[in-house]
Amino acid sequence: MDTTEIIYLVSFSVCIAALIAVVITLIVKKKKWVNKNTKNAVEKVVVKDGVRYTADQNVVKDNGSMNITHNEGDILLTANRKRVASKTGAIKPGKYVVLSANSNEGKFNLKVGGFVREFKHNSPIVLAEGDEITAISHNVILR
Repeated sequence: MDTTEIIYLVSFSVCIAALIAVVITLIVKKKKWVNKNTKNAVEKVVVKDGVRYTADQNVVKDNGSMNITHNEGDILLTANRKRVASKTGAIKPGKYVVLSANSNEGKFNLKVGGFVREFKHNSPIVLAEGDEITAISHNVILR
């Protein structure tokens, strides 16, 4: 082999290696983009009367992480809006489960009966007639 053949062979090898590196980089970037865009996607959504409900009833995933769901009968407590439990109102007296409406926040503050207390996702709460409840830190779901 003379030197020109060696030069051609080395240049060809370098080009092939560069092409492989570019293809691997593109594949990795595509996977990251797909994971990023499907991370917060909700599967199995049912629309009733213009409201989106999740078909999944579980509030905790199999791996123990939070599962943010919105089902029929759920009450959304918006942040800093006082609601009162009453027999004739939207929030009836009784036992509820409080769920975070934000997948990044597992803990949240609620003001119940004049006192602010920290709750965790999927915590039980009992509301009596006339109890005032306010979501302090962010939106919360009563189920």
